[in-house]
Amino acid sequence: MAKNRTQQAADWIAGECLAVRLRMLLRVVNGIYDDALRPLGLRVGQLNLLVALSKMGETTPTRLGRRLRIEKSTLSRDLERMIAAGWLQTLPGDDGRSHRLQATEAGRRLLVDALPRWREAQKQAQRLLGASACRSIADAADALWNEDPAD
Repeated sequence: MAKNRTQQAADWIAGECLAVRLRMLLRVVNGIYDDALRPLGLRVGQLNLLVALSKMGETTPTRLGRRLRIEKSTLSRDLERMIAAGWLQTLPGDDGRSHRLQATEAGRRLLVDALPRWREAQKQAQRLLGASACRSIADAADALWNEDPAD
């Protein structure tokens, strides 16, 4: 009987859970973008950070992470790699303990260079998801971006 209840729970969650379904879609969509950006040595998560920093201008890692809803250790790891690659730089903060981030000239060039590859990946992802889903995703993401969580 426990197996039956377990199977019912699994069937229910697998069939209805948005998080489960979104995670699967995210892995597929990330793969499309990562494949397109790989020749530039760039991953879509790094592109996301570069785009956000370019839009926000100079900002702190904390503010960037909150804006993008990225877990602190994941953000730190990606920022370290991007700084080591020369795409981002740190600047002194308001006190001796903090720092700010900004895209370097190399990072800004990379963003421009990534645009054609991003466009191709975008077309593939749009074909996969369909116009209606793409609009819904964009609307939900825009609402979160515009929310600008408090520091």
